[in-house]
Amino acid sequence: MGLLAAWFSWVMISSALAQAPVPLRPQPPPPVPPPSVGECALLPGGNAPVNKIAELAQPLSPRSLDLTYFNKRLADLTDEDFDRIVDIATKCNRTTTQAAREKTRRLRDVVRESQSVRMQTLDKVEETKTAVAKVRTPREKVEALNNAWANLHLLQDTITKTDLREYAAWISRSMQQIYDSAPGYGKRPTVAEVLASVPPKQEQVVAISRTRPDTGGPLPVRPWWSQQRDQEDER
Repeated sequence: MGLLAAWFSWVMISSALAQAPVPLRPQPPPPVPPPSVGECALLPGGNAPVNKIAELAQPLSPRSLDLTYFNKRLADLTDEDFDRIVDIATKCNRTTTQAAREKTRRLRDVVRESQSVRMQTLDKVEETKTAVAKVRTPREKVEALNNAWANLHLLQDTITKTDLREYAAWISRSMQQIYDSAPGYGKRPTVAEVLASVPPKQEQVVAISRTRPDTGGPLPVRPWWSQQRDQEDER
C-alpha cells in the first residue's frame, strides 16, 4: 500500500511539472531603426548650449529663449519636439534610450519653466494693449503709451529680446497713429486730395507790353547787348 501511494504521488508531481509553464528568458530590446536622411542634422540645429542648460541648478532666463535648438527657438519648443529629440538622439548619438530620455527630460523641465515665465509676462503685455485700446481721448492714450514705454525696462528679464522689440514697435506705431490723426499736425492728404488740388490744365501766360503785343514773347526783341533805347524803355 505504501509503495502504491508513493508511486501515485510521483505520477502527480511529474504531471504537474510537465504542465507548468517554462520560464521565458529575457529578450534583448529590439534594434533601434536607422535614422532617415537628414534626420541627424536636426541635432543640434541651433546655437543653444543644451547640455549646459539641462544641468542648470537655477532657472533659465527667458531672455535665452531666443537661442535655437532643433531648428527652433527654445521659446517655441513643444512636448512633441522633445519626444522627437529623444528618438533622434537615440538613433544618431548611439546612446541608450534611457540616457537620451533622462537628458531630454531635464532640458524640457528647464525650458518649460522659462517658457511659463515668458508667457505670463506676455499675457500682461496683451492686457496693457487691451487697456490702451479702450482709452477714449487721445491725451489719455498718449499718457498710457508713455507709461508703457517707461516700463519697458521692467520686462527685459522676463521676455526675449524679440518680444521686447515687438512690444516697443507696437508702442511707437500706436503713438504715431495718434499724432497722424491730430488736426494740423501730422495728418497727410490722400493722393486723391492732392490730385484734386492740381488744375487740369496750366494757364497760358501771354506777354503783352503796355502799347502793343510783344510778338517776340516775354524776352526783349532787341539783343541784350544793344545800346539803343526805345520809347518803351523810357516810360
